[in-house]
Amino acid sequence: MEQFIGTEREEAKETPQGVGLGALRSGGKRAAGRKGVRFSVLLLLILALAGACLSAYLGAELGRVRNELLLLRQSEPAEPPDEPLPPGGGEEPPAGGPAAGDPSPGEVLPEPERPAYQDLYPELYAQPHEWNSVPEGKTAYLTFDDGPSARTPEVLEILERYGIKGTFFVVNQGTEQSRQWMRDIVAAGHTIGVHSYTHDYETVYSSVEAYLDDFAQMYDEILEATGVAPQIFRFPGGSINAYNGQIYQEIVSEMTRRGFVYYDWNRMTGDAVRRTPSAAVLAKNALSDIRATDRIILLAHDSKRYTNMVAALPDIIEGYQAAGFTLEALTPEVKPIVYAYPNPK
Repeated sequence: MEQFIGTEREEAKETPQGVGLGALRSGGKRAAGRKGVRFSVLLLLILALAGACLSAYLGAELGRVRNELLLLRQSEPAEPPDEPLPPGGGEEPPAGGPAAGDPSPGEVLPEPERPAYQDLYPELYAQPHEWNSVPEGKTAYLTFDDGPSARTPEVLEILERYGIKGTFFVVNQGTEQSRQWMRDIVAAGHTIGVHSYTHDYETVYSSVEAYLDDFAQMYDEILEATGVAPQIFRFPGGSINAYNGQIYQEIVSEMTRRGFVYYDWNRMTGDAVRRTPSAAVLAKNALSDIRATDRIILLAHDSKRYTNMVAALPDIIEGYQAAGFTLEALTPEVKPIVYAYPNPK
């Protein structure tokens, strides 16, 4: 140390006084600078070491947290796949469960469209009755269409003579006399039913609404004349004919919905032709192959010109009785004989 100070003094003596002092200050600054650099380097080393330690600590903590999350996820129940299973894959639905396309439980389905004609004639409904409740036996039912007429009193007299009842499907005649004959039919204990008001096939079968119009008019005519609300009816031309092929199923469905019962036939006299056959032929037609069935609904006509039908009636009645048939009137409880719907082609 003394040697270092002595040297400085000697150098100072060899130079001017001002120059020696600046050199001294410059040397001090250089020494201080070297110390600052060493301190900075040391500080950087400390910071780097601390950063490395902090990074290692954070990395370890992150790894621990990640492992805990993995363990937690593995312990949770598996969720269903996001994508639908391929056809045939997965478990089958339980037996009795809804099939594809079936409504799910609680789903409200739209009601089917209601035909407007169901709202027509809200009072036009049959009285409650039991369907097909009459025991089936060997029974024949004589039915007379298109009356009443001048033949009606003659038919009533013959039925009374044999002590049997018949059924009359009537049309509108537009006279007070015809209304009186309808009252006579009811008073004698026979059944009266609707046939048609106009009996005009093209008009009656132009639509379901047109059929209801015609039916309602004749229904009201019978009710006003006799006080009896008819419960049964017969289609003009039968339930299936050349005029109603496009709508007969709708008409049948609507009339059945309203509670009315209709009757076709499985035997007929054959009197409704331009030239009426003789009484013997009409009786033969009515009695044809009667042993092949236990139930007969006979179609005959009550019209002014059908005098041969009236003449054949006693032979027809006696023929059925001889074959063991009981002759009765139709009621809504009697199982109908109806034409079968043709199979669609």
